[in-house]
Amino acid sequence: MTRSAKREWPKTALDWEVHLPQRGSRGLGQAAPRGEVVVRTPKHGEEHISVPVAVARSLDAKARGRELLPSSRAELLYSMGEISRKCAMERSASLIDRRDYSEGELSERLLRDGYAPQTVEHTCKRAVECGLVDNTRFADAFIRSKLSQGWGRVRIERELSRRGIDIGDVPGWPELYLTQESEEETAYELASRRRLTGKNDYEKIVRFLSTRGFPLGLATRTARRVLDERQEES
Repeated sequence: MTRSAKREWPKTALDWEVHLPQRGSRGLGQAAPRGEVVVRTPKHGEEHISVPVAVARSLDAKARGRELLPSSRAELLYSMGEISRKCAMERSASLIDRRDYSEGELSERLLRDGYAPQTVEHTCKRAVECGLVDNTRFADAFIRSKLSQGWGRVRIERELSRRGIDIGDVPGWPELYLTQESEEETAYELASRRRLTGKNDYEKIVRFLSTRGFPLGLATRTARRVLDERQEES
């Protein structure tokens, strides 16, 4: 359900209105609510255009304040595009103020909010140009953080790819971040903390390390090393 935002608007040559979603209309796991612009013209009939809530609110406020008095459909659509780009940039700055984003993450988030693909592309390009978004900076911080949490290179590469970053574009990966020795020691430390029951211990260690993102060969070597040491101790 939506509520019309046309009350108290000044009269214009164009028949249009904005619908805002009811407060609290978003359910758990549901998509972000949308606003709606309804435009009526003889040529195009009645059009219902979905827009992000921020855009709908801005359109409504400008109409009430007599800042937006479109005389034609084309004029309204142009104004909607300008307002949408402004709102998308403000949304981007708000998101990045909380944490760093990759360009791919930001694009996905804006699309989920309901911004049009061309608006998202324009906004992400501007965010990169002004330094709000930097994939190299994001990747560097992400890699260092995940290595400190005991992630292996396979998982790091997979998660960066999911965020739209090709690991081949990350300067110095992997040699500037880890060596074979450091990776092996991290895997060994993690595996050594596992509680072993004597049943399928080898498979459990390999599966655990593989899940953490360590290469299969390293996982199997580490499992053998840990089990051999446990045997010697017993």
